Amino acid sequence: MIRPPLRRFLVALFVTAFALNWLWEMSQMPAYVEMSGRSWRETALTCMLASAGDAVLTLFVYCAGALVTWRLRWALRGGWRVYLTAALLGALCAFAVEWVALSSAHWSYNERMPEVLGAGLWPVLQLMLLAPAAFRVAL
Repeated sequence: MIRPPLRRFLVALFVTAFALNWLWEMSQMPAYVEMSGRSWRETALTCMLASAGDAVLTLFVYCAGALVTWRLRWALRGGWRVYLTAALLGALCAFAVEWVALSSAHWSYNERMPEVLGAGLWPVLQLMLLAPAAFRVAL
């Protein structure tokens, strides 16, 4: 059973991650070929779905940290180690998602997307920066 402080943190983490990622998703959509020429409404709906996935990935980052530390409440104290761990795990998740999506032709980039190691820089920075930011806000 998850205790109330941890449950509140996890809910706050999901909601915060969703909000932060939605803003980021909306700002980076012009760098995707598939989103060019779409209306704001279509882009917003697509970004809502992507942001829900990003929020789930942020929860995955939390769970991975809990497995590595063998402490379910590992991030509740905050601190630079928590944020660094969240940033590194977020970047790894982003690389994995981007490589799979690109290799399966789920999406593609245009000239506005700089690439690093075969993945888009903006989505890698997104989870690398926003996962620890969501941890901080949720605390």
